[in-house]
Amino acid sequence: MKFDEIIFEKKDRVATVTMNRPEKMNAWTPKMGAEMRTAMMDAERDPSIGAIILTGAGRAYCAGADMGGLSNIAQGNTSATTAEVEDEWLGQQRADYRNRYSWPLALSTPVIGAINGACVGLGFTTCLYQDIRIASENARMGLIFTQRGLAIEHGSSWMLPRIIGLTRAVELAITGRLVDAKEALEIGLVNRVVPHDKLMDTAREIATGIASKCSPLGVGQAKKMIYQHLFTDLATGVREDDASMELMTRSEDFKEGVKAFVEKRAPKFTGR
Repeated sequence: MKFDEIIFEKKDRVATVTMNRPEKMNAWTPKMGAEMRTAMMDAERDPSIGAIILTGAGRAYCAGADMGGLSNIAQGNTSATTAEVEDEWLGQQRADYRNRYSWPLALSTPVIGAINGACVGLGFTTCLYQDIRIASENARMGLIFTQRGLAIEHGSSWMLPRIIGLTRAVELAITGRLVDAKEALEIGLVNRVVPHDKLMDTAREIATGIASKCSPLGVGQAKKMIYQHLFTDLATGVREDDASMELMTRSEDFKEGVKAFVEKRAPKFTGR
């Protein structure tokens, strides 16, 4: 599988997708977005892959949308409107996930962001749809849109308050200011901050731990329940969690998990 604007690797049950436009600070293009989606869907459909890592080549994670595209929009040559993604698999998911940037929430495979530097604008927006975010101490993150004559995009207004709370989300959206890695950790925007040279090792350690120790079926169900219940009430959450747990007790992974615990060995999950 050949790509022009990303690097895609699979190793030790982990897929790594690297945005690869370092000379442009990995500024987002439609082509890069399409290639990332192709690679991530390949990983999702590969039973040997238990986690996906996203990162950027060079000194930036993603410096937002490519300025060429923004200039075209500013001149009225194209539209900033986000079309729904056309995909048979995605068509089976809830409508909330059928958009150009929200679809990773529908993946059963966990997505880990390894934020290695500047992560702004559209780069920031896409990070909100990752399951776990690990930041280098060099990371800088922010919306910046109000400083470009814009506002907020692609569901960030819905996701960001649920990640960092309403008060902080409103402040970041209105001011457009950047937060450093330390502040990102303090407000809950990222899960961990690590030295820059330890970033990929840490992301791989987390990804490998999930892929080797956890049931793919259980991981997928847990992720599904958490995101699905952002849209529901507590009673529905309780009912659907219990139904999911009942389903899991009939799975081969549950039997293997109990057997491995009793036999004091590592489980060999199959995702069935």
